[in-house]
Amino acid sequence: MAALQDKVIVITGAGRGLGLAYARHAAAQGAVVVVNDVDEDAARSTAAEITARGGRASASGHSVSEPDAAAALIEAAVSGHGRLDGLVNNAGLRPEGAAWDETPAGIRQAVEVNLLGTLFCGLAAMKIMRGQGGGSIVNASSRAQRGIPSSATYAATKGAVASLTYAWAIDLHGSGVRVNAIAPQAGGTGTRRRSAPAPPHEPAAAQMAPLVSYLLSDLSAGVTGQVIRIGGRRDALSVGLMTHPRNGPFLRRPDGWTVASLAAAFDTTLGPALEPVGADGLDVAYQLIDGTRVIRSRDDRL
Repeated sequence: MAALQDKVIVITGAGRGLGLAYARHAAAQGAVVVVNDVDEDAARSTAAEITARGGRASASGHSVSEPDAAAALIEAAVSGHGRLDGLVNNAGLRPEGAAWDETPAGIRQAVEVNLLGTLFCGLAAMKIMRGQGGGSIVNASSRAQRGIPSSATYAATKGAVASLTYAWAIDLHGSGVRVNAIAPQAGGTGTRRRSAPAPPHEPAAAQMAPLVSYLLSDLSAGVTGQVIRIGGRRDALSVGLMTHPRNGPFLRRPDGWTVASLAAAFDTTLGPALEPVGADGLDVAYQLIDGTRVIRSRDDRL
């Protein structure tokens, strides 16, 4: 039997890019796919393609950034197909540019789609899934959560989605509902506002889809609260777990901390333990040089 046979799956942002790839793969695995996209024509096109290939799909043009519309999307899936087994919160925007050049309108739109859209759809879905006694939610995070150049708001939303995944997994523990996130790397994702040709070695969107179908399936029954990275090269795809935020070294002082004692702590213990910054690992090192405190990058020290 196919991995998603007869499961009802809602996929947002499925009119193009990664969402389109996820919808195609889920349908090929036997799922009934509710194809959602704010571009309703694109959603209908995806659903029609799936149907023409012998699969089962319906289309939705609901805007996930509106709570009532997100709830209506989930309700339409249940009323149309009888249940809800999976939700893929894929819809997203990626504003790009220097942090100081981002606009309030662009920031707000990215937060509303990437974060609030995930929240609104997830809240509606988990109410249905808890009543059924099971289901799987897959959120779209990104390696950008660790920080990448020229995408600060996007990175912030994806970090929030990762934290949301951890929290939902805790709240839903014991309910039969699992929550995971993916951090895919592929060309033609559909999130960027400006078009740029993908490098030929970059993985294709279709190569990301099996991970989503796996997380939606009963084969991943023991997996929850994880952010799973998939990427690398088209001819050498890799998959692995992104580590959760955790505490580093801690120092204790029975009499509390002063500015001077904090400075001493960084000069001796905490400074050398500074974390690399960003997804590409900008390696910073705090150093005390001739009485002056400086932060030097790895390249500076070479």
